[in-house]
Parts: sequence; C-alpha cells; structure tokens
Amino acid sequence: METLTNADWQSLNEFLRSIYVPCSLETFPERIMAVAPGVIGTEISGFVSFSTRDVALPCISPHHVTLPQIVTFPDPAIGVAATAFTAQPENFFSHPLPINYLQTLDGQARAISDFLSESEFHCQEPSYKSFLEYFGIQDQMGIYIALPYTLKTSSTIDSFHRHQEHVCLLISRDRRNFTERDRLILNLIRPHLKQAYENIVAFHHLQHQLIEQRATTEQTALVTLSLDGTVKWMTRQAGEILHRYFPPSNAQTALPDLVQRWANNQIFAFSQGIEVCSPISPLNFELNGQRLSIRFSHSAESEAFYLLLEEISEARFSVEAIQQLGLSKRESEVLFWVGNDKTVQEIAQQLGLSDRTVKKHLENIYEKFGVHTRTSALMYALKALGILG
Repeated sequence: METLTNADWQSLNEFLRSIYVPCSLETFPERIMAVAPGVIGTEISGFVSFSTRDVALPCISPHHVTLPQIVTFPDPAIGVAATAFTAQPENFFSHPLPINYLQTLDGQARAISDFLSESEFHCQEPSYKSFLEYFGIQDQMGIYIALPYTLKTSSTIDSFHRHQEHVCLLISRDRRNFTERDRLILNLIRPHLKQAYENIVAFHHLQHQLIEQRATTEQTALVTLSLDGTVKWMTRQAGEILHRYFPPSNAQTALPDLVQRWANNQIFAFSQGIEVCSPISPLNFELNGQRLSIRFSHSAESEAFYLLLEEISEARFSVEAIQQLGLSKRESEVLFWVGNDKTVQEIAQQLGLSDRTVKKHLENIYEKFGVHTRTSALMYALKALGILG
C-alpha cells in the first residue's frame, strides 16, 4: 500500500488549509489550481464544471450534458480553448475520464493511462489528435465531485457555476508518469475539495444577501468570534435559533457549551497550524423535523472567525415535492405510490384508474427522467430531492 512521507503530509496540510480560506466562487478554481502544484506536480491544472440534470445517470448520451465550463492554470487561454472544444458533445465524450465518471459515478482519481495505452491514446480522435496533442499533454488524472442538490438551483451563483452539478480537478502532464502516490494524494484531497466548495457556496449566498439587501442582515444567522473564541457579534436570528435548539441559552452573549467547544477546536487548529486530518464539516443538530447546520470559516485579514447557521427542513418524499421535478400531479401521485412499494394494480385501485392508465403515466415519467424502469425513476427522484445522496 502506498504511503506518504512527512514532506508529503506537510505539503498536503498546507494545501488543505489554503482551500478553506474564504474566497469568491469566481476565484475558487484558480485558488485550487494555484496551490495544487505544491502537493502534486503538474504542467497544467484544469477545473471543469458541467451538468447532467436532464438525465438519470448512468443512462447518458451526448445530448444530456450541458456545455462544460473549463478554467486552467497557469495559462487561462487553454481553458478558453478547451471550453470551446468541448462545446461539441462528441468531443466531450471522446475523453475517457468523464465517460468513466458518468458511467460509474465514481469520482476517485483516474488517469487516461488507466484506460488507454500510449499508442491507443495517440490514435484517439478527437480528444488527443485534435486538442491535447497541440498542448503537449500526454496524460491526465482527475477527481470528480457531485454537488448536493441544494447547490444546483441557486440563481445567485455566478455564470461559471450556475446550475452545474459536477466539478472536476484535472492534473495534466507532458509524460506518462503518474504514480500511486499521486493517486493517493488526489483521493485525500477530494473530500476536502467538496466540503470547501460547499462552504464557499454557503458564504457566497450570505455575501449576496448582504450586498443586495443590507436591511435584511438581522435575518441572517451569523456569529462573529474573536481569536480566543468569545462572541464579538451575533445577529438576532442566530440568537433565536441557538435559543430554540439549546434552551435555556444566553444567546447574544455566549455560545452553548457544545457549540463553543467545537468552535474552539476549529480556531485552535487554524491558529496553531495543526494538520487538517478530515474535512471541516458543518456541525449538525436536528429538532422537530428541522436540521440546524453550523458552518465554520475565518478571515485572515480581519482576524475573525465566523459561524453561519442554516436551518433546513428535512427532505420529504411527497406528491408536492415530486411535482417540482417537472411531473404532472397525476404522474407525481403514481411515482409517490411506487415509492411506497405498490404494484401497478394497487396504484390503479388507490387512484381510481385503470392498470393501463397507470402504465401510461409510468411511461411518461420514464421519458421525462430519461430512465427505463420503476426503480430508476424512483432513484432519480430521491436523488433530485436530496433524500438520497
């Protein structure tokens, strides 16, 4: 089994610390790619964003992928050219890495050399002969992450990320020399990349609120902490939420003990340079069907730490929720009862329909979701509603 040296762990820790520093969504890809060479050698780094929202994976076709957006470092012109090149679906689908991901949904590190020999790769059309060869790229290794459903639909996300459901960090080299060490490092980076991206999106929403509607600041549940972990400032909304989840609570002046200890641990790790051994995941609590998610971030410039509190209603599998996926009310009712393990005959009796009509509704659902079976339709709906990860 491949192991890492102390130098590897040190550079990996520096990389992980840097990607958790708040920045804008527009600069996030460059931030990642700029620090990537310090932990894994690369001539060109790429950050790819694309969507498959109109298809139930792995039933995939070129017509079901929106145009990928690609940025590259250190030469951004390559990303512009790559975006234009992959605007043709057949070009995007000639590359073995996205094909493997879309077919398996396995985002672990994979290289072109895992799928094609050097001679096979050099004959590859059009990805190599029409593009990669021109830039001297002989191999690429990438990791993929699927974004949570709640991050897909925001109208406040900038043009690079809007409606994108998948992102990829791609490492390119002018020779075939990826090692199992490289693969291990990318796989260790992957969960952190996903968590950092989610944090950036959450704070982007907050920033958008503050810019567009400063008068609504008090409606945002935000806590500012000093370097020693004491509360410097807390919005009324944050105090009300904490009081509701942790009664009795002297919110507005101090945090509940459990939250305070968690925040102190995060602050200590950042201030002392302790290795980040696992993704800085939100602290979650549940109460009466609601989920409280507390996210941690910090600003080096202002020497302050922040807690962003978000209340989320637990995802429900209901007729009303299913309708949001583009189905009619009757189709939603049919799929709802499919989810309750009812047969066609039982659904027909429940809804006062004929068996033939129920089957017709199922055919319409399959067509809209791009699937072929009851199970695939149900899995699509559960994933789209955020009930199934």
